[in-house]
Amino acid sequence: MNKKFLNVILFSALMVGSAGTFVSCKDYDDDINGLQEQIDANKKQIDDILAAINGKKFIESYTPVEGGYLLTFAGGETLTIKNGAQGAQGEKGDQGLQGIQGPKGETGATIVPKFKVDAENYWMISVDEGETYEYVLNDAGQKIKAKGADGTNVDVEEVVGNYVKVDEEGYICIGEYRTSFKYNVNIPSMIYNEKDGTMQVTIDGQSYTLLMEGSAFNGLQTIVYRKQAADDNNDYAVAYQLYYPKDRTDTDTLFAAVPAKASFKVYPSKFSKSDAELFFSETYQTRAAELPKLSVLDWDFDKEQEGVIWVKMAPENLVPNYHYATSLDVKMYGQYVSASDYFNVKSERVSTRDIRNVRVNAEKEIKISFFQNSQDTYNVGSFDYKATYNLNDSINAALGNNLNVLLADANIQFEQKFELIDENADMDLWGVTVKKGIFDAEKVAKEGILAVKEELQPSAIDEYAVVKVTTTVKSQVKDVHDLVIYNYVLVQAKRPEVEQSVETIQLSPLGDATFNLGYKTSRQIVKLDVRAFETAIGGRDILTRYLGSSIVWPLYKAVYNESKELVEYEQAFDRPTNRPNRETWSINVPVNAGEAFVWFKKAQGNATDSLFLFIGPKTKVEKNTFYLRHGGIMHNGIYTPYAVENQFDNKYFITTINDLAVTRSFDATVKEEYSAQTIIGKWNADKTQYTLESNSFADMYIIKPADAVAKYDLDPNKQNAYVKELMKNGQLTFNNNTYTVKFEPSVDVAKVKELKIDIYDTEIHKDNFYRTDTWTVKSPLQDFKNTANLGKHYDPTLANGTVIKFQELAATAWKNLKLEDYIAQTVVSYNATSKKLVEATNAKGLYRTKETTSTGLKFTTNTEGWTINENNELVCNIDPTGTVYTKTVTVTVSYKHDWGTTSFNFTIEVIRDVKP
Repeated sequence: MNKKFLNVILFSALMVGSAGTFVSCKDYDDDINGLQEQIDANKKQIDDILAAINGKKFIESYTPVEGGYLLTFAGGETLTIKNGAQGAQGEKGDQGLQGIQGPKGETGATIVPKFKVDAENYWMISVDEGETYEYVLNDAGQKIKAKGADGTNVDVEEVVGNYVKVDEEGYICIGEYRTSFKYNVNIPSMIYNEKDGTMQVTIDGQSYTLLMEGSAFNGLQTIVYRKQAADDNNDYAVAYQLYYPKDRTDTDTLFAAVPAKASFKVYPSKFSKSDAELFFSETYQTRAAELPKLSVLDWDFDKEQEGVIWVKMAPENLVPNYHYATSLDVKMYGQYVSASDYFNVKSERVSTRDIRNVRVNAEKEIKISFFQNSQDTYNVGSFDYKATYNLNDSINAALGNNLNVLLADANIQFEQKFELIDENADMDLWGVTVKKGIFDAEKVAKEGILAVKEELQPSAIDEYAVVKVTTTVKSQVKDVHDLVIYNYVLVQAKRPEVEQSVETIQLSPLGDATFNLGYKTSRQIVKLDVRAFETAIGGRDILTRYLGSSIVWPLYKAVYNESKELVEYEQAFDRPTNRPNRETWSINVPVNAGEAFVWFKKAQGNATDSLFLFIGPKTKVEKNTFYLRHGGIMHNGIYTPYAVENQFDNKYFITTINDLAVTRSFDATVKEEYSAQTIIGKWNADKTQYTLESNSFADMYIIKPADAVAKYDLDPNKQNAYVKELMKNGQLTFNNNTYTVKFEPSVDVAKVKELKIDIYDTEIHKDNFYRTDTWTVKSPLQDFKNTANLGKHYDPTLANGTVIKFQELAATAWKNLKLEDYIAQTVVSYNATSKKLVEATNAKGLYRTKETTSTGLKFTTNTEGWTINENNELVCNIDPTGTVYTKTVTVTVSYKHDWGTTSFNFTIEVIRDVKP
């Protein structure tokens, strides 16, 4: 036979057994539905396959699809099989299956090879859906015979069983023979075993066996090794050989051989034990070339876990302390062979010198402490003098030599005996005085339980018991004596410690006092209910005895992260500093701004103790819970401040002041003279210079409380688009020192409209935001006054090119027309002498500092057929038709200045006719 052992690399690659086998070297636990937890990308697909296996679903048909297959089950359900998380396809020209007849496949092509046997039970293969078959040959070119249907065949060397698998290199194997057919690793593999009616599906190195419709397959579909350790490096099934080291003889003497033991998850979970044969067909060593061997000593179904079997295995030719890999094979009914995934096994050689008594701690996990020599004595713990100490649970035996394995866990047979050393008289033994008759020797010997005699319990506090521990390890070899080891251990009777506890209490104000306080510029004092506090902590003496006659507790607050999880506690207020000795404090103790603390004062004589909350002047406190801190303790994973420790009961009191608030009623009211909230600018004293600037906002508001200082801000994000552009270009500035807004010409006030001014309490910070006020911005010029239309103008000779001097016609209508600023200075008026609208002499210096943009007085018309000439006269540009021509012409008079344009419209009705 060409038996091929797999390379050790298969520890992390595909392991496949028979056509009825699901195999892998991945890490598995007890539940078959969780076998592929590490293959997250394919979990849904694998869960569906396992559901089909567990539900005994039969495949009715299969269809190749791009990158895989579509399986259709009896009943109509479908399942798509694709390789890899994204259904990886082969490169262009890849073959789905390579072999002597493997047809060339397109990209992502998939081929399902079919295996059957001929009339003489020789294996044949088809790679064209059964249209043609050829024989499978061994290395000698001979046909390979399958196991007979009755499970027998006289030519044992030719018999390979009825299982087909894919090895680690992608080759299809018949039993132990590797064929010349190989799968491309980029293409998911499926193998149809017509003889047994099974379909083997392999996805990402994992293989599963599904049943074809009509299959009578009776083998195992899954055998999965159950890990014994958390990681692969320490996961072994271990066999032990115990030896007496050579002393007077030339060789070591074996006195016990303990087989290795492993358990496996199987499906189906129940099968006929009498029809199953277990063996190890492939076992190889990772570091040596010798051929090892494992044999099955015993196996059975686990009584506590359904679908689990355990197997005891005996090693042969296993080099001690070397690691081996093996796979468990199960042959059902003499013909169906299934194989588990590979697992580690090793043989440990242990000297009797390394078997010792040990101290174990099994409260959380077993922790072994080795005793070295029999003459040494070890203190193994203590116990409540009124209770008992179980020696059976505390003293054990283990394998040393860096193994740290309990004998019971290694299935090594042993017995332990305990004896109380109770001399007839008091005596010193190993530095400890052993007292006569304190402990119950009979209970130790019979039950392994250490206890103080009931009538002597109070007197036994802090006394030691000395116990002799004798361990006998049973020999399994005839005429070889048992191994006997012993030690002496000390156990102390103790007064039990009270278990630490943590309690949260809250302080309460006394009488009508409250924690909801108003802001003050002087200190505030809240008297607290001291008697309720002393009662809650378990006694007044806890304060006066352990903390003294005067105590000051600083206040802390909880800190939370963005997920609103508590992360720590931090000091909330300043500590009281520069004070005289607290013993001399009185209710008049000075308190600085920003300070807050709680003070306890022990009363003299029969007076009542005092407990006060002090809050410094000008201290603002948002409603919160605060913690008194004398020390810190880990509580719920956070270092938490506590106020008092009750040392009698080992109890800590987390003490709080709940819902403490000092509310500062900040207010900003616009003064009456600025109630219009309008900005019109400023003129100098002699009214010869103008700036579009606000007064200081600090001067325009009344702020409460009296000591409050308001801060103002012009937030660009709250302004309209035009204002934002002005700010960006530097034409609008906000002075953060004087809190004034200033515009630089030219600015169109009509587009500015308004400003949004933010008001803050004390400092500009989001936590101190008060409100946003709206201030309207106006031009320094008022509207034109005393405007009038010019009525009717008759001209019988009206024609194209006729000029109408409308300003002269307005001598009566506009005699009082004027444009003034907001301090009543005239900017534009009608001059009776020149019979024209004219700009005041000083107006240009005041309001037209930007000559390129502030163009002054201008006349325009949009009336069809009429224009304004350079002399600001109305000109007719049409030839009037008809007997009588009438046209109402509208003219706009505008004054463009640094802060926009001020204008008005007037009309004149022009008539080509004689004035009636």
